[in-house]
Amino acid sequence: MNLEQMQYVLEVEKTKSITLAASALSVTQSTISQAITRLENELGMPLFSRSRNGAFMLEQAKPILDKMKSIVDMVQTIKEDAQYIGESIRGELRLSAIPGGVPGIIPTIASMKKRYPDLKFELSESAARNIIKDVRNKQVDLGLIALYQDDMEQHLAGLHFVPIDEGVMRACVNLTNRLADQKSISLHELKNETLVLFNDELVDDFLGELSQRVGEVDVLFRTNNSEVVNAALAQLNAVTIGHEYSFTHDRSVLHYDFTTLEIEGIQRVISIGWVMRESKSSNLIIQRFLDRFQCKG
Repeated sequence: MNLEQMQYVLEVEKTKSITLAASALSVTQSTISQAITRLENELGMPLFSRSRNGAFMLEQAKPILDKMKSIVDMVQTIKEDAQYIGESIRGELRLSAIPGGVPGIIPTIASMKKRYPDLKFELSESAARNIIKDVRNKQVDLGLIALYQDDMEQHLAGLHFVPIDEGVMRACVNLTNRLADQKSISLHELKNETLVLFNDELVDDFLGELSQRVGEVDVLFRTNNSEVVNAALAQLNAVTIGHEYSFTHDRSVLHYDFTTLEIEGIQRVISIGWVMRESKSSNLIIQRFLDRFQCKG
């Protein structure tokens, strides 16, 4: 067992796909597949259930996954300590993130605060275009946003963007929902469901396209509160729609209370990443934060 194998396992578990993991790590699918197979043979147990729909961590393997993540994180921390030993950083970092993005940021803030106790952080949640506006107005130093790729040039002119992920819109339901056993949902099926939605520009755009294709849809309510959406999914068997990144960092989805469904049909690709002013792109605090976020992500 080696560190590289563990990194492969973690990336496959994160992406639910050997293909996506290989792309993210810049190696071949065969390299990852063979490395994981060797590790499974060494451990004497399978780690993933593999099918055409993806690679999914088996329940009995999850305790091992947690230990692997701890080891990878510890190695990264050792490397950082060696690289930045004696370095002292003071100041403030004002962060803002799209709904669903905040949970993924908190571990990085905690890690940074432990390493640099004199740092101060301010964290808020807002819609992507509001975050971009706040970055331009110097009210936010670093913003986590999601934008359709074909809209980026229009909205990010003059700003610096660091991509971290990409994806498409997905539907999300409670595990008790009759749709939970499906891998995907059609636009016409969505039309017949009760929707509860975040106040988000990507959702607005998707909803507009959905209405154009299948007619008026039933939206029970819109909200900025993720806990309200989660309650509606659990209590009302409603459906919500959002981009993949927000669901992969939602506590309820991670704890398997909910499941996501592919939405059938051609979709516009969404880019997830950090936006900042060009003058901030070389800022030491921001660089250290992004380094640590990448390792925690």
